[in-house]
Amino acid sequence: MILGVFLFLIVTEAVYEALKLRGKDILSGVIEFFNRALTIVLLSLFMAGWVLSLKNDGLFYIFGGYVLLRFAIFDFVFNITARLPLFYIGTTKIYDLLWQKFFEWTKFPKEHFLWMFKFIALLIGIVWLI
Repeated sequence: MILGVFLFLIVTEAVYEALKLRGKDILSGVIEFFNRALTIVLLSLFMAGWVLSLKNDGLFYIFGGYVLLRFAIFDFVFNITARLPLFYIGTTKIYDLLWQKFFEWTKFPKEHFLWMFKFIALLIGIVWLI
């Protein structure tokens, strides 16, 4: 269940940000509303005492799984929705600048490296969240 919720949150966030970039403000706003609404409902339930029974190390897997899943999925969904090349790396955010420097320094082909790196992150994230 938590895997499904995280997938929904990551995909809807990528879609509404990409639609905003394309100038589709109304549709972007509607999708952002549902994303934020679910986030608020889940946080409210957590604060009200509805918590999953987690072992001591369970919290690490949930946070780590979310980070890996977001890393693996967000850029693909964003780039497809924004009609950018699949492995497009921007030039404004620190995250993108670090990737630019990394590929400049290592001379790795970014498409092959990112595809495999994100695929491995996706597999580990799914396993940790199941």
